Amino acid sequence: MTIDFSRFPQFIEAASALRGGIDPSRHELWHQRLAWSFADVQAIETALASADPITAPAVPSSFNPLPAERSSRGESHGVAQLAHRVRSSETRAVDVAQASLDAARAWRHLNAFTALDEDDVMRQAEAVDARVRERVDPGALAGVPVAVKDLMPVRGYRMSAGTRAFDPVMAEHDAAVVARLRARGAIIFGLANLHELAYGVTSANPHFGAVVNPRFPGHVPGGSSGGSAAIVAAGIAPLAIGTDTGGSIRIPAACCGIVGFKPGYGVVDKSGVYPLAWSLDHVGPIAGSVADAAIMFEALAGSKDGAAGEMPTLTPSFVRIRGYFDEDVEPAVASRIDAVTGALRAAGAAVREAVVPELALAPGAQFITMSAEAAQANWHLLEGTGDRLGDDVRLRLEIGQFFLAIEYVKAQRIRREVRDALLRALGASDVLITPMLACAPPRVGQSMITVGGRTLPAAGMMTRFSSPFNMTGLPALALPCGFDAAGLPLSLQLVGRPGADAQVLAAGCWLERLLGHGVDRV
Repeated sequence: MTIDFSRFPQFIEAASALRGGIDPSRHELWHQRLAWSFADVQAIETALASADPITAPAVPSSFNPLPAERSSRGESHGVAQLAHRVRSSETRAVDVAQASLDAARAWRHLNAFTALDEDDVMRQAEAVDARVRERVDPGALAGVPVAVKDLMPVRGYRMSAGTRAFDPVMAEHDAAVVARLRARGAIIFGLANLHELAYGVTSANPHFGAVVNPRFPGHVPGGSSGGSAAIVAAGIAPLAIGTDTGGSIRIPAACCGIVGFKPGYGVVDKSGVYPLAWSLDHVGPIAGSVADAAIMFEALAGSKDGAAGEMPTLTPSFVRIRGYFDEDVEPAVASRIDAVTGALRAAGAAVREAVVPELALAPGAQFITMSAEAAQANWHLLEGTGDRLGDDVRLRLEIGQFFLAIEYVKAQRIRREVRDALLRALGASDVLITPMLACAPPRVGQSMITVGGRTLPAAGMMTRFSSPFNMTGLPALALPCGFDAAGLPLSLQLVGRPGADAQVLAAGCWLERLLGHGVDRV
């Protein structure tokens, strides 16, 4: 059985009878929402799938560190310099913490936090300074404030997941990634606001207030990790944890003009993180630079210092994916990627071009997978406290009930086919390069975007280039690459093969340095 949109009312009635107690007034909303994705779902329905389904690894996987010159990243700037100054007693952690608290107060209008315990922040900073006085190295993130997306337990805080649909409980223990940050001397700096349940791209949270883009007011900060990105972009804290199911690290980083890294699937432990879609969820860093993101990634992945993000000794090689990433793209985005490609070649980098026809099936496979998994993960809320959810998130969760097992399994088979096709296109090169967003950050409240005479949903425009790398589990980096004529940020995306997180970050460091020397504005 498959969804026949011409007979959708009958399908809704059948589902309502099966589930029982579903409000009939919701039927028209479901019809409208599914109609937006009709073409993507229809493509899955008519596709032939022959690959075995993608399955998640039973245990977290690892990444392959690259041999590189240690001095290439060094301690000359950013997070590395700050931690070095704290470890060497040139700067006190309490002074760093106080400066961040002052900045948080000054930027209170951003609605970037759901909770921030100032006394707890200062206690952590005092403990770091005490270790330094005792000549005990606090770690690579000594005294560095790190905001944590309110989607995982943090000792002494109540995790809300950005919703009022359940009553938060005080956490007695940290999530695995938070514990790893503490172990390297980081100061856990409050809980960052987000799109409710991490299910959206605007971070317009109806319960904690909409997150404001600090660098580009009037335009969305992206989501769902909008608070995390706003905190870093405003300079409140140099680092923040985000999660990424369809682009929720990379999209807000792109909207705020900073860096976001989605590691490969299974590389970073998700233990304790509130799930949205278990086979698509990733945890990773949001930072002001690739080097800073690499240092935080090392902590999140539990690797040794210096295992990722070193400047490569050889010029990286790139594959620009055409076709899918050229469709329905704003002219400024296309022009910027052309400019970056030209700069790469001028710098001596090998750049091939490739077309991956299988990507046409990516949106449908992602939509079916995310909808079904998110509905299952949150069905207890829909049944019990659905009326306490924001309207947009409630609708997205309800949609997941309309996909049958045969459609879900087919989507998993297509995920593998898309991944294998991307890896064939990558070949022996180091990374794929694509635009990060098909458009500049939309205005707050803008639901539709017109490109090339076509009017398309803004949410779909923002996730179309990021979600293929959630469904394939490949490591992906969002990196600022300039501005459009209106001064809005543009971003590109670097993607690597499984286990090549370090290689992606190294290529990002190289490209970031190149872009800092002349690739400015369209």
